[in-house]
Amino acid sequence: MRLYTPDTLLYPITVTKLLRQQGDSIEVNSPLFLYNYKSTVTEFDEDAREDVQRERTWPATFESELEGTLESLNVKVGQVIERKTPIADVEEDCKHEIQFAGLCATCGQDMKEKSSYNETTARAARATVNTVHGRQDLLISEEEASKSDEEAKRRLLESRRLSLVVDLDQTIIHASVEPTIGEWQNDPSNPNYEALRDVQAFQLHDDKPNTWYYIKPRPGLKHFLNRLSEFYEMHIYTMGTRSYAENVAKIIDPDRKIFGDRIVTRNESGSQTAKYLKRLFPIDTRMVVIIDDRADVWHWISNLVKVNVFEFFVGIGDINSSFLPKRPELEAAKAHAPKMECIPSNKTPPEAGENAAVQTNGETSVSEQLLSMAGAQDAKSIQEKTEEQEQIIQEQLDDRPMLKKQKELEDLAKEEEAKASPAVEATAELLAENGNDGESKELSLVDSVQHKYRQNLLADDDNELVYLEQSLRNVHTTYYEEYDKQSRGAKGDRVAELRPGHSKKRSFDDLQNIPDAAALMDVMKGKVLAGCHIVFSGVVPLGVDPLTHDAALWAKTFGATVSVNITKKTTHVIASPDRRTAKVRQAAKKCRIAIVSQHWLHACFAQWKNVDVNPYRIHSDAPTNGAGALPESFDEMAYNVSSSDDDDSALTEDESEGGETLNGDRLTLEIDTEEEEELMKYAPSLDRKDSSPTEGEQPDDWEAIDEEFEAFLDESGDEDDESDTESVKSTRSETEPPSGAQKRTHHERDSDGESEKGSRLQKRKKQAMERTSSLTNLVVQGNGAAPAAEGHDEVEGTGSEADLEADLEAALAAEMERQSGDEE
Repeated sequence: MRLYTPDTLLYPITVTKLLRQQGDSIEVNSPLFLYNYKSTVTEFDEDAREDVQRERTWPATFESELEGTLESLNVKVGQVIERKTPIADVEEDCKHEIQFAGLCATCGQDMKEKSSYNETTARAARATVNTVHGRQDLLISEEEASKSDEEAKRRLLESRRLSLVVDLDQTIIHASVEPTIGEWQNDPSNPNYEALRDVQAFQLHDDKPNTWYYIKPRPGLKHFLNRLSEFYEMHIYTMGTRSYAENVAKIIDPDRKIFGDRIVTRNESGSQTAKYLKRLFPIDTRMVVIIDDRADVWHWISNLVKVNVFEFFVGIGDINSSFLPKRPELEAAKAHAPKMECIPSNKTPPEAGENAAVQTNGETSVSEQLLSMAGAQDAKSIQEKTEEQEQIIQEQLDDRPMLKKQKELEDLAKEEEAKASPAVEATAELLAENGNDGESKELSLVDSVQHKYRQNLLADDDNELVYLEQSLRNVHTTYYEEYDKQSRGAKGDRVAELRPGHSKKRSFDDLQNIPDAAALMDVMKGKVLAGCHIVFSGVVPLGVDPLTHDAALWAKTFGATVSVNITKKTTHVIASPDRRTAKVRQAAKKCRIAIVSQHWLHACFAQWKNVDVNPYRIHSDAPTNGAGALPESFDEMAYNVSSSDDDDSALTEDESEGGETLNGDRLTLEIDTEEEEELMKYAPSLDRKDSSPTEGEQPDDWEAIDEEFEAFLDESGDEDDESDTESVKSTRSETEPPSGAQKRTHHERDSDGESEKGSRLQKRKKQAMERTSSLTNLVVQGNGAAPAAEGHDEVEGTGSEADLEADLEAALAAEMERQSGDEE
């Protein structure tokens, strides 16, 4: 080891005498050479009777802080040393490169004790690298770590494998502590019995008694691990405890052939809120791939393969997520409703807890509460998060959220069945009122009726691992194709391999030039959504930047371009099927834009390809000229108010510069979301028949209008003196005679036959009902020239005052009859 002069010396120093020579054995604090140095001191001058500053030269001895054999002494007499300088090389008997719990694993010395007063580097600093999965107190030096890393890479290259870091919770397994699961497993008649067949349970010794952890492996996990073990050396990295991870490993790898002892937990991670690849591979990560459902804990590194969240136990979430970093929303969070849009309301309004995450429509799940606990990682906060996690687990044990959801599901099925066939419920009630004579038959029939309503809450239909296996095999194939290409070097090397005497054995000496898996994965993922321009609408919670949302960040890694507004380049709008936002209506005007659900993105992420959008299209009936029709009733509805930003941002670049939209000026209602509670007090709660004029805001069917107009002309058998539009716009004076085409003779009127039957008032009522002019138009008509009335003998003129009163009377009667019909 090389020996340096310490920074604490008063430089410059001058070597005056050498005390050791090459080959000498030295110990700690053995003198190596003598030297002089100068310093300014304060002395009392007797003549001046005061203190004065004088520069003095002082002798000193340089002593070794190392022990061993002196291989070289790189100083000479008279040499002036002005800064920190290497002066000797010492071959130590023990380099203390492997330390365990503060002790040298070779010589047993305590590395925490200071060996010498002039020690410049603590002996404990010689071993700082942690490469062992299960312990933090076993450390090695960087030199030893490099040797170990080189051996691991050679082993992987020879077997043509890579390293795969695997997350547990919601990636390959799902865990819960709810006792309902055990009860369902013991009840073959339960609708969830089949889905729970492969669920296994264990208890932790350091946990509360009678607390069972139920583990559900992701469908196809056994085949997935066995197949990929041929291509990858696998490691577990979880934010659960050591005892939790080891028990899960016993379930998914009982023979210890897949993972062995390669398990890292939050106890050894070095961080309570993040995962670091350097913890497992401190020297080189070029042969490492990661699978995880969370990218933020890995700081979005390129080695990561996105895995869709596995949530088998409905509403439970990640049981260990309290130690993960806090994020503003869940990946599957429901979006806010649009302005005043009607959505089904929950019978029981959700109660927001003190630690609730960002609020969206729906209840605050256990996983949201767990996520909200993540934060600082000092000793106090860790203790607080541990206590809060225990409280959440206890709430699961007491509240049994899955049992409640199962009951809600069955109640909903009963309600739907009762609406379709009320006789079913009536039959059950009649059976319950029968006497004891048919008691046995009654019970069997009631049980059969109740069993009919039982619906399975749990679904064992996840197929994520099928696509994940294919993606990982593609990464492996691409990596070794690139490795073989680099190993061959130039094109002429293939010819050189065929020459006599050439060794076909591949050399692994040049480990610095192996491919980087992260770089290859970036290229592979970047091709998936290349050319796609995506806009999110209705799926990002309020207060969250759409460009920093998890889905947007993942889309960017797969080559997509994400923007806030719809532009000329937009190809996809990711929307919610429950919301028809302004951006959705804007996109519906352009056939080139595909309006799809989030499942399309998830499928692209899972399969690493741009999948067909047709199975994921939504809002295919979205109107292009405004909002769709309102519902017939507001029963069981609740109003939700969202920001107006979505409507404003729906304008394209052209429209922001003055372009016109098909629906013209829109009337929007902007409401402060902070006043939502006050607004809810005044929301309509009674049934009413919708009479809003917006109900008819659909594209006009001109063909139907023409047919109706022709039928009206045929039925009346005559021609009006002027159309309704001409009656509004006409400015002719009362003395201006009508044209000859508008005049009718007595003979023409008599030839109409049955069309003249009936009173004049009834005919005018019928005409008023079919006309589209309003009372306002009638007033304008009264002030101007009145058209010639049908059935009169006058050929010229404007008609008498009685005719005008008859017109007004007919219009008023028709309007009153229409209003009475609407109220009914």
